[in-house]
Amino acid sequence: MSTRGAGPWIRPLVPLLLALLVQGCVTTTNSTFKADKQAEVASRVKAATDYLNQGNTEKAIVHLKRALELDPNSAPVHDTLAQVFWKTGEYELAQEHFRKAVASDPKFSRARNNYAAFLYERGDTRGAIRELEHVVADTLYESRGAAFANLGRAYQKVGETAKAEEALSRAVKMDRRQWPAMLELAAINYERGDHEPAARYYEQFRRLAPRQTPRSLLLGIRLARLAGDRDAEASYSLQLKSMYPDSAEYREFSSTSTER
Repeated sequence: MSTRGAGPWIRPLVPLLLALLVQGCVTTTNSTFKADKQAEVASRVKAATDYLNQGNTEKAIVHLKRALELDPNSAPVHDTLAQVFWKTGEYELAQEHFRKAVASDPKFSRARNNYAAFLYERGDTRGAIRELEHVVADTLYESRGAAFANLGRAYQKVGETAKAEEALSRAVKMDRRQWPAMLELAAINYERGDHEPAARYYEQFRRLAPRQTPRSLLLGIRLARLAGDRDAEASYSLQLKSMYPDSAEYREFSSTSTER
């Protein structure tokens, strides 16, 4: 059988196949390049974070500068840069990079949580609340319990006690180790006159907290007085005097003790 008629149909397939093969190689090369670039960015961010935790901001900046060159829109890079500038006291730069991190990836809850902490420390409690509301809405965020605790503290600071109590209760339900939330719940219940739940939350706090604070010791003294527990009152009083003699809480305790 003659194949002369097949020639014109077979020959064009050769360049077509070659073109498809080249295209496949280009796609694979691009994908590999992108993966390698993302891996290096992640590696640089981790190295910078390690240096930041060691207090070495200069070496952290070296890694972040290279990461930024590789990916100028990386939310983790901007988040880590913001933390570096926060640590060095360059607050305008810190805020600029926190904003860039959130803008680059609005669903990056870790950056929003860090930004909330920054805003809270800088006195912008409403701004912190705004960011934390986004964080707690992320049901897959690994530190959601802590975020609810921070949100509760922020609400409490602006006088929204009902919202504070709701957020703090959510924090304790999600994470039974959330002793900061337990202390806040104890304080809320004490101020409201609900002394039994206040004492219960305080006891949970006392068992879990690594150490007492001036505020927690003063609350412990007040709850012990209400319960008529002289031993606990004396113990908390001694701790407040020995550990925090210059605190406002100790001055308040001293003045009320004198009045009694």
